[in-house]
Amino acid sequence: MMRLLIGELPAWVRRDHPVLRYELGKATRGSFALRLLRAFLVVLALAVAAGIGTVIATNFFTQPAGETLFDSIHAIAYFPLLIAQLALRVVAFAMTADTVGEEMRRQQWDSLRATPNGADLALRTRWIGVFYRQRGFIIALLISRVLLIGVMLYELTGFQGRYLDLLIYRITPEVALPAAILLLSFVMTAAILLPLTGIAFDAALGLLISSLAQKRTFNTLAGFMVILLRAALTIALFVAITWYLNGAQTLPDPLAWLLALFFGGSGDWGLSYLLLTRFGQIWATIPFGIFIGLALVGFALVQAWLADRIVALAVRRAQHT
Repeated sequence: MMRLLIGELPAWVRRDHPVLRYELGKATRGSFALRLLRAFLVVLALAVAAGIGTVIATNFFTQPAGETLFDSIHAIAYFPLLIAQLALRVVAFAMTADTVGEEMRRQQWDSLRATPNGADLALRTRWIGVFYRQRGFIIALLISRVLLIGVMLYELTGFQGRYLDLLIYRITPEVALPAAILLLSFVMTAAILLPLTGIAFDAALGLLISSLAQKRTFNTLAGFMVILLRAALTIALFVAITWYLNGAQTLPDPLAWLLALFFGGSGDWGLSYLLLTRFGQIWATIPFGIFIGLALVGFALVQAWLADRIVALAVRRAQHT
């Protein structure tokens, strides 16, 4: 399927490539008991996340989670998923932020640089290795979004199938129903793409940090700063969009549109826009808000391109280290 979409994959992306096999072989599989313990902890974490989501959505069980079943499902899932994907981005950065320094401490970096394309392959396989090593969490994150998309599609059947007609009534600009369906499909596409491109971007940023400095103390400090900045950005965007939609803050229309775009692209990866009630509010409040889904797809593609360019820059800098 991937080859049909983007053509032949580079050799270093495939698991049979020797450098990638070496990179993935650094992590031990662990005993059966250890894997069983990990599975138990995952189930426990899911149960705790569901509990936390319910507590937040119901304000400590003092109110319903939402006005409808769809609202309740989304409200309970939202904050656990938001925290999980934020943690995944931080882990992606941390897994690559000490790449060059680690190879230097193993006294292998000079050999890699002396080998044709050695440094390039070492960094690129570490980058793609993030997806292989975290594939379980990434798949779980994508499955959760697919389920929310399914809920969203079922929500469209409300009001005798006229829910979307009601959402686009008197928005700016007015669009026909087929166009609204197409634009809504871009939101669903972006919700699947953004987690992948976001992880790729943060992992690439970690490689760039590793090429700039190889001391573990500096990398740890840089990682801590990235965690703070990432969390601060997510919280700031969430608070700003919430205030705006609740009428507590007024913004010029272009600035409000950009806020909604960056909240979806860098804040929660379009997660909140998988609730038609919330996204319909964006359409009704912000002129041209119905085009944000299309813009989010563009955001994801640009982010993927930037990730590739950052990896290339990290390789060039690392070769002169």
